[in-house]
Amino acid sequence: MAKPRGLVVGLDLLFMSVNFSALTLFAALSTYISSSIGIDKFTEWLASAVYSAGIFAAFFIGHSRYTEEHPRKTVFIAAILASIPQFLIPYSINPWEVVILRFIQGMVMMALPIFSSQVGLLFAEARPLALGIILSGIFVGGLIGSSVGPLLATSIGWRATYILFGIAMLIAAFIWIGLTPCDALPVHKEVKTEKRVSVWKDPFTILWGFSFFPAIWIIFTLAPLISFIVESMGAPCSVNKLSSTVLEASYLSWSIIIGGVAYALARRKTGTPHNMFNTFASVQLFCFIVTFVGVLIVMNSRNVAMLLAGLVLVAMIQGTGPTFWSAPSTAYPEDLAIRAGYALGLISNSAALVGPMTSVAVHSVTAVWGIILFMAILGAVLTFIGMKMKLPIEKYGSENRVE
Repeated sequence: MAKPRGLVVGLDLLFMSVNFSALTLFAALSTYISSSIGIDKFTEWLASAVYSAGIFAAFFIGHSRYTEEHPRKTVFIAAILASIPQFLIPYSINPWEVVILRFIQGMVMMALPIFSSQVGLLFAEARPLALGIILSGIFVGGLIGSSVGPLLATSIGWRATYILFGIAMLIAAFIWIGLTPCDALPVHKEVKTEKRVSVWKDPFTILWGFSFFPAIWIIFTLAPLISFIVESMGAPCSVNKLSSTVLEASYLSWSIIIGGVAYALARRKTGTPHNMFNTFASVQLFCFIVTFVGVLIVMNSRNVAMLLAGLVLVAMIQGTGPTFWSAPSTAYPEDLAIRAGYALGLISNSAALVGPMTSVAVHSVTAVWGIILFMAILGAVLTFIGMKMKLPIEKYGSENRVE
């Protein structure tokens, strides 16, 4: 039976788009939520921060035998953890309830390593393109939530809007559960070896996990703070909103474009998994370099056009997502792919905990851009080192076949 690749990518994209359109409502409807529940600016910021902590927790909790053996149930659990708080937040009477519920919603990212493993199972050279399409759902959802959410809130109220999106989350989850074929899900395999292999003890896991740390730092810093950062640079309010839209649209576009570029380059090369990995990693390296150039343009911008052009280049950092998440199924044996995905996600997403907090704490726009500049350099260096390392798939062997 042919594996329905297009269906799987479409279902994963639907899951990501619907969930993140709902999760974006907290920021898009913050004025309504703050006035109704009595959330001050600090608590609103804290709720955003613990949401990032929830993402970190998702990879920590997901790194277990259960997720390897029950991928379908894991995605459903992720959907439930995201959707149930969506129904509870409108009826919260205490700001701290909202904070806790936002933390739980961050665990939706527990589904991502499963999607990564699906792509590794169904695709070879096209892994970055498929992942780029799936990851673009984060920004498709962001654009839908930030545009449709406020319109609905003015007509039916913010609480009804929240609930409506919560229903959509459950519908998307059941569609994913019902239509995802069994042969499109990773199957846990017990591989008998002389000693148990731990992905945490492999230097490549630590290095490659931290190669994406700078990208997560940049994305999680700019996504919630770009309007504030641009405003602090002296730009008018209209430019603040435009810059946020340009950044989100560029994230979405680069996610797919860079995935396509990596696919096109990989098709020209055949051979070992290391060759394929290095092809994907070289594209990731290029993204960090372009991001570095984009930051320099933003820091030296003299007009709105130059500022927006710089942001478009900075947004290429999202292109590292498809290449990074291609690693579990490319660099690791098949039986370690899901476990590696959670380990890599746990290491890299630790940046989501400290990035935005650090940027808020420094109280200097120049310092924020300086840190982002340093992160782009760090990401490029770590990616380059990763390309020179021996991969786990070369150390432990694999049943994977590069087609």
